[in-house]
Formats: sequence, structure tokens, C-alpha cells
Amino acid sequence: MFSRIRPGFARSLSSFAAQRETLLREIYAPFANLEKGSPEYENLALSGKVWEDYFQPADSERYGYLKIQQLYTPILREIDTLKESMRSLRSAIGQDLIAEYAHQSVQIEDNKLELRESIKINDYLASALFKKVDLASTSASEISQTSLPDVHYLLPHADASQVAELRNHIVASHWVTDAALQNLGTPGLNEDDVRCLSALVNKGTNSEWIYTHGWGKRIVLGDYRQTPISVRSNPLCIFPYHPEVPALMRRFFQWRDKATYKKDLHPLILACQATIYFLHIHPFPDGNGRVSRLMMQDYMVRQGYVPVVIQGLERQDYIRMVQDAQRGEPREFVTKILTTQLEEMHTFRMRELAQEIPAVGRKR
Repeated sequence: MFSRIRPGFARSLSSFAAQRETLLREIYAPFANLEKGSPEYENLALSGKVWEDYFQPADSERYGYLKIQQLYTPILREIDTLKESMRSLRSAIGQDLIAEYAHQSVQIEDNKLELRESIKINDYLASALFKKVDLASTSASEISQTSLPDVHYLLPHADASQVAELRNHIVASHWVTDAALQNLGTPGLNEDDVRCLSALVNKGTNSEWIYTHGWGKRIVLGDYRQTPISVRSNPLCIFPYHPEVPALMRRFFQWRDKATYKKDLHPLILACQATIYFLHIHPFPDGNGRVSRLMMQDYMVRQGYVPVVIQGLERQDYIRMVQDAQRGEPREFVTKILTTQLEEMHTFRMRELAQEIPAVGRKR
């Protein structure tokens, strides 16, 4: 089998492997003089400080977010002016964006279902599920365990895993929206909520197989990964080892909460950095991208903005923007988020104004 691999391709793989090993040795140099298995070694591994001290994902200046915020101050001011003038964000989010947002999120993960199918699933859930389940009083744990409509009934001729993935995301997006609107101005979902959403987005999909049959320790949906990982599209991206993940996630939420109240970062800039920060930890065996976008949706709604649906977004473009941001070049990613937010705000404001015109005419 290996004799069929092209020599140039084999050399490329070998080169990446050597570069990756060198980088790992550099990042994890503090372990070099410790005996593996010793209390000092284990405590350092569980602390997550080695990976965190090397990459410093919370450093907004190092990764360029403060500079971008300064550059885009006029756009941010225009967005905030529009936000203050709008009154119907709840209906705009609930009726117009959830089906689109969920569809784009799963499409980024190579789901082939079309927007019209997302709208069809969303309409069915609105009549068959959301009238029975009061999302406003349902916890993340409860919604993750709620029995959902059978995928074969929703779209009988489509791929069952892809239907489940889209169905799950729509349900999660509705729950996130309701939770956010009840907690405006707060930092966002807590760690337990995020783990429950991870369980929900993977339920009944092919991703669930990774939890029960993948390499390493068997875990349940919503648990953090128990194996090291890498991605084929970017072999030199170093994610933390699995023992580091719980401590890193605790500090991620601490950073987000502190940054929210400190207000050095505009909420939209913070949402961008938090998304990249979370994806660099990559805490779950699968579904990290979908969960990261639910967290961004939640944060934006809590701060009074709308989820962004980027028109014409291609999967590879999104992946490239995320990878660039992880390397300290977030400008394209942030630009897409801000310009889309501005366009959506203008769209919804124009709709509001159009609805007010008849009322003004009647008064005359």
C-alpha cells in the first residue's frame, strides 16, 4: 500500500511530521526535566499552563484584536447607533435568522442539505416541538435530553445524520436565543451549558460514533476529549493535550467573563476572539465548530446584536480565516463578522422603517 504513495507527497508528510515534533518540543520544553508520572509532571500537565503560556490566547494585543478594534472604530460606532435605534431584534432573530444561521453553521461542516430544507425543519419544529416545550424555562441539560422529531419523518429521503445535525442545530439555536434574550448584558453560556450544547449538536449524528467507538477512552456526549488531536488541513496547528483541556476551559470562561465586564474590547471584537480562543483549545472530540458558532450567537444576542449569516461563505474560506486568526492574523475573520453585522443591522432597520410608514400615513 505504501509503495503507491508519490515520493513527493511522502517527503511532504515527513517534513510536516518533523516540523510538528520540533514545535511540540519547543512548546512543552518545561516538561523536559521532569520525570513522567511524577507529581510535578502530572500537576503541570493538569494545569494547562504550558500550552497556555506559549500561545497566550487571551492576549488581545498579541493577536491583533486591539489594533483591529481601533482600525474599525467608525464601523463599530455605526453598528451601535443602529442597534440603539432598533426595537424589534427579538422577532428579527426568531423569525428570520435562526434557520439561515443553523444552515450556514452545518454547511461549514460539509453538510449538503439546502436552506429550503432548513426552513422546512424549522417550521415543523415551531409547530410540533416549540409549542410543547417552553424553551424559556428549559435548562441546557433538559434541552439536550429532549426527545426530538424523527429525522426520517422530517426529510425521508435525505442523509439521516445530516438531517439530525441540522435539526439539532436549529433546536440549539432557538434555545440559545431565548436564553440570551432573558439574560441581556451578561457574559454568556457557562461551562455546563456549553457541554450540554455539545451533546445536543452531536446527538443522532455520525459524530456520536466518535464518542463511543473512537480512539482512546470511551466517553459520553458532552464530555471533553480524552485523546490528543491534530487536523489534516493544518498539521502545524498545535492543540493542547487532553489532560490540559479542563483547566484551559475553566480559564477560558473566566477570561470571557472578566473581559465582558472590563469592556476594553467591544462586544463584537470579543465575540471574535472568544470564538478563535475556544477553537484553539478544541475541547470536544467533534462538533467544536458548531458549538463555537452557537457560543458566538449567544454572546452577540446577549449584547444586543444579531447572529451573522455571511452571504456566499465557502467552507474552505471559513477554515482559512480561523487558521489565520489562530496565527495572530484575525483581520479577515473580524472584517467578515463586522461588515455582515452592519449589513444585517441596516436590513432590519429598513424593515422597521417600512413597517412604520403606514402608521404615519394614517395619523395624517
